[in-house]
Amino acid sequence: MTQISRTPVDRDASELHTLYKKWPDVKRYLRSLGCPTTDAEDIFQEALVIFARKRTDSNFELTVEPFHYVKNTCKFLWYNQSRKESKHRTSELSDHFSEDLDDAWFEKEQQLAVIEKALLKLGEKCQELLQLFYGKGWSMVDIAKKIGLRSDKVAKAQKYRCLAKAKEEVEKIQPNTLFTSNS
Repeated sequence: MTQISRTPVDRDASELHTLYKKWPDVKRYLRSLGCPTTDAEDIFQEALVIFARKRTDSNFELTVEPFHYVKNTCKFLWYNQSRKESKHRTSELSDHFSEDLDDAWFEKEQQLAVIEKALLKLGEKCQELLQLFYGKGWSMVDIAKKIGLRSDKVAKAQKYRCLAKAKEEVEKIQPNTLFTSNS
């Protein structure tokens, strides 16, 4: 009977075959880390290639079972890939939105400046009423008492007139731009 000696090539092929049998376990592990199945297959293949290359390096010393080495390599490959994709998505989003946000912010600031100018043109009583209602959240009953009006209904009517006057002032400053819908 002839005895076949196991050469390093046979050993490597046998190890790879054994590792391929562990694919379902590695796939489950990668899925638990959030890796999609299609990416998991690629990562597993890459980890096997890395393992095979390392085994041919004379300086490489395997201190764990081959399965654990490949599994941890898969984990690191997935983390690196997901980190790179995350950075790429974040930079794309920030580039896209930063321009829109800058424009929107500037428009909003311009609108607020116009409104502020218009409010300054209102009388003191209107300014105080609007400040108490919108700025401090007071009730109409409390506002009526504070500024000397007969009732909350009178205060509500006064608020409506103050708002109408403010809108008129805004239109004088910047006609047809502030209260029209852009949609």
